[in-house]
Amino acid sequence: MNSLSRHQVSPSTLLMRILERPGLVAAVRELPGAMLGKLIDRIGLEDAGDLVALASTAQLERVFDDVLWRADEAGGDETFRPERFALWLRVMLEAGEELLVRRMCELPQDLLALAVHRLVLVLDMDVLAEQLSEAGDEAEAIERALETSVCEEWEEFRLIARDPDVWDDVWNALLSLDRDHNDRLRAILEQCCSMTTEYISGQGGLFEVLTADEMLESDVAAARDDRRVAEGFVSPADARAFLELARRGEGGDERDPITRAYFRGLEEPELTGLRRRGETAPARDRTTALAAATDVNDLAALLREAEVIAPTPAQPLAALALGPAETEAARRSSKPDRAHLVAPLFEQAMNDLRLRDPDRFSARVQELGYLVNVWLAGRAHEGRRPRPMEAMEMALKTCEAGLRAQLDQRRVTSEQALAVLVQTPADTLFRRGFRAPDARRRKAPAGKT
Repeated sequence: MNSLSRHQVSPSTLLMRILERPGLVAAVRELPGAMLGKLIDRIGLEDAGDLVALASTAQLERVFDDVLWRADEAGGDETFRPERFALWLRVMLEAGEELLVRRMCELPQDLLALAVHRLVLVLDMDVLAEQLSEAGDEAEAIERALETSVCEEWEEFRLIARDPDVWDDVWNALLSLDRDHNDRLRAILEQCCSMTTEYISGQGGLFEVLTADEMLESDVAAARDDRRVAEGFVSPADARAFLELARRGEGGDERDPITRAYFRGLEEPELTGLRRRGETAPARDRTTALAAATDVNDLAALLREAEVIAPTPAQPLAALALGPAETEAARRSSKPDRAHLVAPLFEQAMNDLRLRDPDRFSARVQELGYLVNVWLAGRAHEGRRPRPMEAMEMALKTCEAGLRAQLDQRRVTSEQALAVLVQTPADTLFRRGFRAPDARRRKAPAGKT
């Protein structure tokens, strides 16, 4: 029965149940962008035009942070995937030309220029004629290639498809933008043309690999990283650097620069905080705010039922008391069920810290979340990205090794472990445990666990 009920809410049913209730429709706009992306993925992008139309531009920008970037392998750097952007252009156009144009006016120009440039070569026709005149023996080959390419002309530019399969989607989107926002389109094409021209003049020919666009991708990726750090994400490059620092045993007892920068950039998550707004709003507005909060809760319940939001799994964190199913008796107990612990000494110390110093306990939990994200971003497990539970267990075990290495005693009391945890951040314990003898025996080569 469990296997039959696992996906009892089909994508079409889920979409219909949202759209038939005005409150849930409004609540869609209150979803964090990352969660909206999961909802769209569950329904299927090509069937989710109504949800795309409902989303705000800020939500879509956050969705793009997830869906337009992919790593070729687990733990590798994520790169921009322009073919995914072309599919989004098609879906937005199907949802309405006005919607598409509005999005293209509101989304960051650098993002649009990067996407267009990866899908289309934008050439100034005067520059192209000059290049052909100087091409010598290569001129004939270039002209044949241009004649057989899929292309269109727009004012002084020639646009050549890099991917003919998505050319219609891109060209139709650009034409839609041109009708009322010629200046916006010109700015995008001039930026693309500048990169293409630099490539032609600096790399020796029209068929060489572009390098100018890599700088733009770096700028767009940096803006993406800033948004994702606010939600607790760690970039693969930072994760690998942190793990390499830990492997070499560098950094001493002080918090390392990578972790310091991460926590400096950590901001309040993207959740809208309807309850807080309701508490501070004038009395006449509170009923509306509370009703909106109820709709958001109802939508969240529907998404959990459809497994867009996974129910909270059983955690190997009895001592941390993070699971909602924990009983009050277990919460007050100083001796949690050790059968559930993967790092008995560290988890016992965390349990004691929660009871004695809740604020410091919260800081240690945040540090553990950072370590889990480091492992998710920087390592691979059997050739794939680690699952969150695998990353959590590794973080706990490594912190346990660091705690024992710092105490350096065969028999350690819970009071001694607590004293260390009070003074030492979890990320410092992790670095110490990562290079400890027992942790090194568990640690796999880079890229594997």
